[in-house]
Amino acid sequence: MDAVNWSANAQLHERDDAGSDMFVEFKTLKSGTLSELISYVMALPSDQKARLIIDAFGVGSLNINDITNLSARADFPTN
Repeated sequence: MDAVNWSANAQLHERDDAGSDMFVEFKTLKSGTLSELISYVMALPSDQKARLIIDAFGVGSLNINDITNLSARADFPTN
C-alpha cells in the first residue's frame, strides 16, 4: 500500500459539462487538505459527486472513483 499525504494542499473543482469533448471548464469550489476535501465529497449526496475532481499537490487529479477508494482506506484519517 502506497503512503498518501493526507495533509497535502488540495482544491475541489466541479466540471462544467456544457463544453465540448475537447474543452471542459472547471470551477474551484473549495480548498483544504486532501483528507478534508475527501471527507467533504463523501458527505455529499450521490447525484452531486459525479462532476467533482480533487487536485492535490504531489498526488494529482482524483475523480470520484479515486476519491471513494481513498476514503475506504484503513489509513484514511477520521476527524
